[in-house]
Amino acid sequence: MGFVLEAIDKAITNSQDKEPRSHLGASSIGEHCARKLWYSFRWATETTHAAQLLRLFGRGHLEEDRFVGWLRAAGITVWQDDPNTNKQYRFLGYKGHFAGEMDGVALGVLEGGPYLLEFKTHNDASFKSLVLNGVKFDKETHYIQMQIYMGMFRLDRALYMAINKNTDAIWDEVVEFDKECFEKYVKRAETIIDAPEPPARISRDSTWYECKWCDHRAVCHTTVAPLINCRTCAHSTPIENGKWRCENAMALNMAEIPAATLLIGCSAYTRHPME
Repeated sequence: MGFVLEAIDKAITNSQDKEPRSHLGASSIGEHCARKLWYSFRWATETTHAAQLLRLFGRGHLEEDRFVGWLRAAGITVWQDDPNTNKQYRFLGYKGHFAGEMDGVALGVLEGGPYLLEFKTHNDASFKSLVLNGVKFDKETHYIQMQIYMGMFRLDRALYMAINKNTDAIWDEVVEFDKECFEKYVKRAETIIDAPEPPARISRDSTWYECKWCDHRAVCHTTVAPLINCRTCAHSTPIENGKWRCENAMALNMAEIPAATLLIGCSAYTRHPME
């Protein structure tokens, strides 16, 4: 590795957000393993990424502006920000702990509208599989993510646009709102948020392909302890407005846990049952 690239990678790695996501996200609620989602929501593991992967994430954000520019050039009206807030379209769901942000809304795609916009990047193999099978069957988490957004924002259709990072080929597909799917995964989010203990493992085999690369593999399949913070403490309960309550109120002398305390726990910390 050249010294310039080494310096760049170090800067990118050091700049990543170290604070864990506060909510359970719509972009991940369709993942197969509910236990993985529970661990993430409960801040069981510190998750950091290598510089190359962070650049790939950044590539996805950069492509959003390209998609928007192409749509507008085609005469389609696009809103990237909610006119009520002048910020990216965002919903807050169950107790303020289930949330997500849309890429945008478009008018003039086809008849009717408006349409939810969802932009994704794919490598060559993933893109070819998407074209062959369609988003519902090939990219289930993306399909479910769109259903959540459509349901939350009361939209009937979504325009899914994907780009092949190897060739710049583009795939577009209209997705209809599926109320049954929306309700199923909203209920799943509620169940995971309220679960006092982690859901069952997707596999008892730590080498199972979905477990092998999971950020929480060590906590889930070995004796490695989860991070110490209020969310991995047996006394904590998620409450309204995205807040947490300490059931051992004597420990904090208050029921609602301050944001700064959430990250580090207190002297009364008792590890949440992880089995």
